[in-house]
Amino acid sequence: MPSFERVLVLDGQTTQGLACVRSLGRAGHTVFVASPLRRPLAAWSRYCRAHFRLGDETIAAFAALRAWAQTQGVRVVLPQRERSCLLCDAERAQWEAAGIVVGCGPQDMLLHAFDKARTLELAAACGVRIPPTRFPRTLAEARAAAEAIGYPCILKPRFSDFWDGGRFQAEHGARYVPDHAGLEAGVAACRRGEAWPLIQGIVAGRGKGVFALCDHGEPVAWFGHERLRDVRPSGSGSSLRRSIPLDPRLREPAARLLAAMAWHGPVMVEFRDDGSGEPCLIEVNGRFWGSLELAIASGVDFPKLWVALLRGERVAATSAYETGVTLRWAWGDVKRLLYVVAGAPPGCPEPYPSVLQGLREVLGPQPVGTRSETWRSDDRWPGVGEWMQGIGGLGGLFRATFARRLRRAPPPSLSDVPKRATPTPGSQTPEVMRP
Repeated sequence: MPSFERVLVLDGQTTQGLACVRSLGRAGHTVFVASPLRRPLAAWSRYCRAHFRLGDETIAAFAALRAWAQTQGVRVVLPQRERSCLLCDAERAQWEAAGIVVGCGPQDMLLHAFDKARTLELAAACGVRIPPTRFPRTLAEARAAAEAIGYPCILKPRFSDFWDGGRFQAEHGARYVPDHAGLEAGVAACRRGEAWPLIQGIVAGRGKGVFALCDHGEPVAWFGHERLRDVRPSGSGSSLRRSIPLDPRLREPAARLLAAMAWHGPVMVEFRDDGSGEPCLIEVNGRFWGSLELAIASGVDFPKLWVALLRGERVAATSAYETGVTLRWAWGDVKRLLYVVAGAPPGCPEPYPSVLQGLREVLGPQPVGTRSETWRSDDRWPGVGEWMQGIGGLGGLFRATFARRLRRAPPPSLSDVPKRATPTPGSQTPEVMRP
């Protein structure tokens, strides 16, 4: 193989997409970017050779993307989100016939992480602690499950991105149910066809994660960080985070689970930990994660290592990196402020910051040594692109976060939810959407 590859990074609107472009560009690879947006974050980087705008996220749109990638001589494609992984895998043979290696595992492996029910069942089977969880398939089972677990409880959709047979429908995360009165509406909002939501008990502790790159079930690189601020105060990805030593209490159960999955590629394993008892698995993100730049800045260059594995190179195992590195995603703090202003979601048991605190987080001093996630002295334009992209999407974010206060329409009842199967992108011919 040549010393350097021509790599296509998908989901260029994401922070992990930008981190991949910078990592691979600095390593000498020629990097291209694809995204549904006209000027996505990663396309602002000096390391982006060219950008392809996707007309949609469907099989047909990805076929057009593949044709373009072939004309550019692309040899590796790296999806950054669950939906992109599934769309690439749905036509893996066509990508490979075009001479392009797909940078994610096959669907059977992916669903061990993307289907939260499968994840938890497998974790329990290999001795990893999970929250009290039920997997209802009817409303009666959901009621019984919630009563057994106790209120307040959590409703969690099985998939972050649900394929309805023609396109993906994004979920909006877990929701709290304070009592039985809100259960039916919550189930209706989280259910997608025959994919009923999970019902879980609330586990005490802080959210902690370990990050790895695996070679067919064997981790070859590890990383750990702590979240100092979440974008959603009720729990989500972080806007401020710091690298910390790898905790063996998290690493050991994560390694068992990844071996059981035979995981191949990048992965994040998230736990809830109170510091005393056994950490409790929350979920597995089987892809690059939003805070990827922190790992790279700390000395674990996951994108570079992953491309090396995809090229068939041997990667020496490592877990050494610099601790105490702190990165801030400024636009994430702006989004956090909007969530703070909108108020805590109904039933949220977590302490919620005040608006004044949110303003201080955005405008006030940051921890000593904090660096920007997007601005770099050798690659400055993404620091501008972050705000251009963010402002462009501000209307939708405003409507979403303020919906609870601006309108109080009742949520749908369970009878309003259509009953559909849960196909995956490669299981049937989707509606054709041209870019």
